[in-house]
Amino acid sequence: MSTTLTQANSQWSSRPADERFGSLKAMHQAATSFKTSAIVEEIKTNALRVAAQGSELVLHAGRDVPAAALTNWSFSQLASRASAPTAYLKNLPAKLAADCLNHGLAEAGTDEKGAQLLLGSNGVAPVARAITSDKYSRIWNADITARLLELEATGPWQPAPAAFDGSRGLYLGDRDMFAFLVDNERRIFEKGPGGGLSRGFFCWNSEVGDAAFGIMTFWYEYVCGNHRVWGAQDIAEAKIIHIGRDQSSKAFDMMSVEVKKYAEASAADDELKVERCRRHVIGAKKDDVLDAIFKLKVPSLTKTLAGQAYDLAEKRVDWYGAPNTVWGYAGGLTEIARDMPNASDRHAIDCAATRIMEMAAA
Repeated sequence: MSTTLTQANSQWSSRPADERFGSLKAMHQAATSFKTSAIVEEIKTNALRVAAQGSELVLHAGRDVPAAALTNWSFSQLASRASAPTAYLKNLPAKLAADCLNHGLAEAGTDEKGAQLLLGSNGVAPVARAITSDKYSRIWNADITARLLELEATGPWQPAPAAFDGSRGLYLGDRDMFAFLVDNERRIFEKGPGGGLSRGFFCWNSEVGDAAFGIMTFWYEYVCGNHRVWGAQDIAEAKIIHIGRDQSSKAFDMMSVEVKKYAEASAADDELKVERCRRHVIGAKKDDVLDAIFKLKVPSLTKTLAGQAYDLAEKRVDWYGAPNTVWGYAGGLTEIARDMPNASDRHAIDCAATRIMEMAAA
């Protein structure tokens, strides 16, 4: 069964402008800047203290560690160590928030467990980007983007087709990264001729402890201008958590193996499936098609919707092929689903389209 992937759409709709990149090269340069300016300090949890500096909080971790400002993420990590509610502290005056945090850290004063403090720079002063346990095994975003650049250089992978705003599915901030790549040699554009399936994959990571390293591979039909991925199938996902030795090497090996295996996999079965759907005629004309569709008794498919799908497919012959075929009719139906505002309605129509495509396998 095919499905709609919304991970890239979520990134596209939520990332600020300075976390969007138009090329892997630009994204890698930014990730490298984060890495080269970083300082990792091994500290004791009970050495952490906070001071108010105007309306801001400054973290102190001992005489040998420079005082540093806190990001939203490192602030939440610090609050967790102090067993204090992050949302509540954010609404307090800086002096009172510092007192509350220091009280919580003092209560944990016997905790001599090791911790890692990741320091960066905002161009003016040190910034605490992360406060993680001593068991944390960092996978640098820059090392991931370097591997993605290699994949782009050797082919067939490239960043996703441009979204409405020109962004290419490449996102990087001080908290995490996300990349959406597609197979350049098999790419089928949203308004391209015919149809079929293309390969794509998502890759994500956080070097500050917000998320594991992960990769998701899939086949898909097309990508909308808001980077919603339609008609995804054969979805496979793998993750590596940031705990243990040599996790970075494991992540690179896994990405290299999975993507290479995926890129070299035979598309014969999928191409045969699409071709069967293209050849399978549901009925000679519209009324015959709708009669056959209604016999399937698909709950979400009303008479009005079924007719609209046929009419739309008829207008899109250059995209989907003949509207009286399984592939053509399902194309019209999924295009209607694409424009529905409610996710549950879209899913119901996607399932209906899948049920219709199963007619070709009967």
